[in-house]
Amino acid sequence: MLGGKRRYVIGVLSPVVGGYYFGRVLAGIARTVRPEGHRVVAVQTYPADLERAQFPDRPPGTAAVSLGRLDGVIVITSAVDEATLLRIEADGTPVVLVSERAAGIDAPVVTPDNEGGTRAAVEHLIAHGHREIGFLGSLRQADIVERHAAYLATLAAHGITPRPEWLYRTSDNQEASAAAVARALVAGPGLPTTATVAATDRNAIGFSRVLRAEGLSLPRDQAVVGFDHSEAGSRVRPRLATVDPHHDQVGELAVSLLLSRIRGERVAGQHLSRSTLVTRESCGCLDARAGALLEGLPAQEGSTAWRRFGEVARATFDGAEARLGTGADLESWMRGVQRVFRGAAALGQPPTQATLASLAESTRVLRPHPEALEQLIPALRAVEEEFREQVRNGQAATGAGTGAEPAPSGRSGAGTGSGTGGTTTGAPRAPSRAARARAVTRTATDVLVALSAGCTQTLLARSGQLERTITDQYELDLDLLHADGRAIRALTWLPRGHRSPATLALWTDAEDPVDRAVDDPVAGARTLEIVGTTATSRQATALVGKRMPVGRFPPPALSGDGVVFVVPVTFGQSDWGMLAIAGGVDTRATSSRDKYDHWAAMVAVALDREDRLTSLQRQRAALAEAADRERALVLDLRTEVERSALVQDVALEGTWDWDIASGQVFYSRTWRALVGLPDDAPCTGIEEWTGRVHPDDVRAVQIAIARQLAGAADPLDLEHRLVAADGREMWVRCRATTVTDDAGVRARMIGVLMDVTGMPARERRGVAR
Repeated sequence: MLGGKRRYVIGVLSPVVGGYYFGRVLAGIARTVRPEGHRVVAVQTYPADLERAQFPDRPPGTAAVSLGRLDGVIVITSAVDEATLLRIEADGTPVVLVSERAAGIDAPVVTPDNEGGTRAAVEHLIAHGHREIGFLGSLRQADIVERHAAYLATLAAHGITPRPEWLYRTSDNQEASAAAVARALVAGPGLPTTATVAATDRNAIGFSRVLRAEGLSLPRDQAVVGFDHSEAGSRVRPRLATVDPHHDQVGELAVSLLLSRIRGERVAGQHLSRSTLVTRESCGCLDARAGALLEGLPAQEGSTAWRRFGEVARATFDGAEARLGTGADLESWMRGVQRVFRGAAALGQPPTQATLASLAESTRVLRPHPEALEQLIPALRAVEEEFREQVRNGQAATGAGTGAEPAPSGRSGAGTGSGTGGTTTGAPRAPSRAARARAVTRTATDVLVALSAGCTQTLLARSGQLERTITDQYELDLDLLHADGRAIRALTWLPRGHRSPATLALWTDAEDPVDRAVDDPVAGARTLEIVGTTATSRQATALVGKRMPVGRFPPPALSGDGVVFVVPVTFGQSDWGMLAIAGGVDTRATSSRDKYDHWAAMVAVALDREDRLTSLQRQRAALAEAADRERALVLDLRTEVERSALVQDVALEGTWDWDIASGQVFYSRTWRALVGLPDDAPCTGIEEWTGRVHPDDVRAVQIAIARQLAGAADPLDLEHRLVAADGREMWVRCRATTVTDDAGVRARMIGVLMDVTGMPARERRGVAR
């Protein structure tokens, strides 16, 4: 059915859509499909407001977004529950799983080489002399289980029997849980190991920070190796040795398998991407040697300094930007470096400034890791020495030993690629060996300067990007905090530099017959209403105000180019809808929280604020209306009081009116006279009555009043003793009724007081019946 399509919509269901793990997997997917014109829709299945130090093992619900529009789906780790996976498979949509397995799902699984990477880490620690080696991690994810199994197998292969206390269990893969384990160990019996392999870099960083804070020295007291090769590991002290699982290559392999399944090819089983051990100070390699960078990889037959330089470059360059449209890649970069050395070794010609500028730019484009220059320098110096040796042996003229073809006669071999050197005229005399050796040395220095410039530009660009992100977040936060409902929905709060389409869709409980007729792959799925978009096409603007099942969102007219991120608009208990944004992938953040996470969470906060303000305005209007009615009622009552004032003055009963909300009581002149108070005596509280009740009768009066306030249906009617102002004791009869407001709340109590002193009890009970 899908075999005839030339362009596909690839869905990626991921817990989050940024960071060194999820982001790099997504980046590998995006750069693989871009040349063929396929689209990527990346759906975040976890809430936008995840706790800083916690990451749930499973999503809070199913991920139905876009499932009706996808030609194939890549599911990363625990992005969706098993029920959702089964529905996707039952719908006939090809699936590939990343680092997770699901029972009953016939789909290929792609993982990094967890076994090889862990084995290299453990063997490296053994080579440093360690025998008591621990494992730190949470055994809840398939990747971590594989790493732990490889750890056990490697120890056994070296005759080491691990003890149970060497397993340091964490609750998740984050820093906080590993820090808690470290604190418990230090406070308790201490560490039973001299070295630790951590399941993730974040576990390793949290673990190491606590150990250092408690006075331990790393790696002397505890050597540590992580797993992930995150940038955070290069920033801590000591720098973290780690296994690089090449998450981007995991993404590349996953989408390649998915495209094969979409085209009808049979693909199953588990597929591994390579892993590399990156050694740094935390494992004991204090000099950060380039030769140790690739420890754990199979040695190549006849390896030379040039091949070693290539392996170091492959391990220290990301290359994502290069493969997304600049036309450069690592192989052409390597050929350019080789040409300038061959031009120097064969013809004594150092590279031109234009060539070096091109080399610096291509280095920047390949996105070197922070430690790339440190690792490339000794590798490049070895290449320099190899070329100098060839010059001394008379081999450089033919390029012997470099693994490259000899340069054409009359040319330096640098006229293509990076553009080194240029065309010679005539038949110049060949330079001496000494001149060519000097040219090789100068070339090595020039190349190192160019590499330094490229690596520095990358770091400066990263700093600039972070500064722009912080500025954008600040402006976005302020705009959303001041935005009204219309501005929120119109997306006027987006950062000024954001040019890609963005769309906001909110949940609606209303059902539209037209929407229900659209095929929705998830039974009972909710409906979204598109409330705003920055897309400018006629098809896009016509969609504003339209409703559609969540499985059809976002429609193609709103998607734009590149990767489309779909993030839940959630905060706390609020779940407003979905935010779809076209943009680039952030692969360098240590945290998994992408900037689009922040945007979606802030939109939810702004919508919560708008909802509360609207609710408060409605409540204020209702209160104002109730106050107007209350004032009118008070005026009516006071008029009625004035009409009956003469009757009250001559009657034996004293009236009172208690405003329960304000606590104010109006006592008539007769009431005041009954208790022996002058007309002008200040008495406005209910205690003027209750405070005069005889101590033996106080509880009965309090119970009667409480029953009225609690909603008793019968009016208050009781006799009790009362102490008048002049000290005399009298029997009184109190009768009262309670009035409720429009909301059913007890608002007022109105009653009368009668002096029944001297009346027989039987007569008192019959009075005024």
